[in-house]
This record gives sequence, structure tokens and C-alpha cells, in this order.
Amino acid sequence: MGYKLESTNEKLTPRTGVAILGEYLKDMKLEELCNENLPKAKRNNGYSAFEFIYPLILMLHSGGRFLDDIREIKIDKALTTLLKIKNIPTANAFSKYLRKHGTDGEDGMRKINKKYLKKFLKSI
Repeated sequence: MGYKLESTNEKLTPRTGVAILGEYLKDMKLEELCNENLPKAKRNNGYSAFEFIYPLILMLHSGGRFLDDIREIKIDKALTTLLKIKNIPTANAFSKYLRKHGTDGEDGMRKINKKYLKKFLKSI
């Protein structure tokens, strides 16, 4: 058949579509909006709001249904390298963050959604 197979040390990910979404979210300045509008972790050495929200969005868009599914994003070295994700909280940390910031988090997400809606409705 004439095929040649070669080995490679390149990292591969089954989440290429999620990688494209991740780049798009960064281009939309989601990090700035998250860190401005969402509550910070209670501890000074804790994660930023974006470090919680970004992997959560990626996890949900890759088919995750439970907070424990975040480990699939965490162990995907190709994806984390490509998107330059250094810190991903554990499922337990996500749970604590979401519980502690329930209403404040909802208000922050409304502000973010409102900013995106204004931007995209103007472009139509």
C-alpha cells in the first residue's frame, strides 16, 4: 500500500475542538472579565477566578458532566501545554469555590454575559 509509519514524541490530544474553543475564549478576554467580575479564592495563595472558570468550561465542552471529570483536562498534557494552562484546581477545590461564591458568582457571570451580549449584538 505504500504507507510509511514513523514514531514521534509529539503530544496528542483527543480534545482538538476544545483547544480551539480555549484559544477563542482567551482572544475574547475571558481572563480579564473573570478576574474583574468573579470572586477571588479566599486564600491569598489561591487560584484566580479564571483558573477555576477556564478549565471548567473546557471540561464541560469536552463532555464532562461531573466535577471529578476535571482530572481529564488536568492529565491532558497536550491540551494544557497548547493552551498554556499551568494550574488546574482539584475537583474538591472547585466544589469549595462554587459553594462559597454561589450568589456572588452568579452575579459575576451575569455581568460577563451582559458585556458579551452588548459586544455581539452591536456586531449584528
